[in-house]
Amino acid sequence: MIKYLLIFFVSLQLPSFFAQEIVILQYCNKPIHARGIAIKGHFIFLGNNNGEVIRYNIRNGKSQSLNSKDTFPEIRDIAIHKNTVYAMQSADNSSILKLRYHKPTQLIHLITTALNPKLFLDGMAIENNEALVMGDPVDNKFSLFHSSDLKHWEKITPTLSSFDGEAGFAASGSTVQIINGVYYFVSGGEKSRFFKSLDKGKTWIQCELPFKNSNASGAFSLAMKDNSNGVVVGGDYLAPNSNDKVCFITKDGGLHWSPSSVGPFGYRSCVYFTDGVYYTCGTNGIDYSKDNGATWVQLRNENCFSICSDKKFIYASSTKGRIIRISKVI
Repeated sequence: MIKYLLIFFVSLQLPSFFAQEIVILQYCNKPIHARGIAIKGHFIFLGNNNGEVIRYNIRNGKSQSLNSKDTFPEIRDIAIHKNTVYAMQSADNSSILKLRYHKPTQLIHLITTALNPKLFLDGMAIENNEALVMGDPVDNKFSLFHSSDLKHWEKITPTLSSFDGEAGFAASGSTVQIINGVYYFVSGGEKSRFFKSLDKGKTWIQCELPFKNSNASGAFSLAMKDNSNGVVVGGDYLAPNSNDKVCFITKDGGLHWSPSSVGPFGYRSCVYFTDGVYYTCGTNGIDYSKDNGATWVQLRNENCFSICSDKKFIYASSTKGRIIRISKVI
């Protein structure tokens, strides 16, 4: 089912009055939501909290479960490479699932708890054939894995130490990023930090992020525009309407971070960059920034988890099996 809602949106950042198209896409009638979302062509792929990977056809509104015969606790991230879906399954039996979405569907486990039964995965990034996966610390060591061919995976060594109470938030799978071969990830909790590696994890540059520290707060998502400019969002998911210390920006590759002058309108689980504009979403809505994260304007107030885009639209996964499709800000 598709619901169309055309609204007129006024922003102080925009030079003129314009029409903003918003469409509600119903990809599933189950009471589920997706923390992982990706798009290729006219298909949207969603990794859901019931363990299903669903392919939604934008053209005809039909959905297909790619792993209906298999049950997993929860999918927290998803990525598309060529004709293959990579889905990050967290919680019990954490693993990266490899699904070829052309018939016949083929399911392969790439990373499993054979590596460590305590493993909980937080985020995944793929650039070309390069992949980086981050998991919560085990015995005060971050769980980091990478691949140079998406077939063979290895644990990154030497291991990177963590502080007590420091971990990753698997709220949208966007704690991790690769740009031009540079690895990035952020942590949260009792300590929030930004990490960058120029040599595939052999050494790390790190910087403390000025979020409030608690079990429920910190950095939740990272979006580097390039290897110099980036935005980190988060906050306290137990106080979703608080916009205190929820967004920080860097202009020097993560060495220094400064707060937005006008921040997003509450806790945010995902930040995403496309076509010169940053978008971020969380419990109380979606915001955008046209000035590299310095100031933000609210677009919607629905509870959303993660964002992807094509040439014309951004797509934000929401509650009750829905996707919010919004025309890009111009």
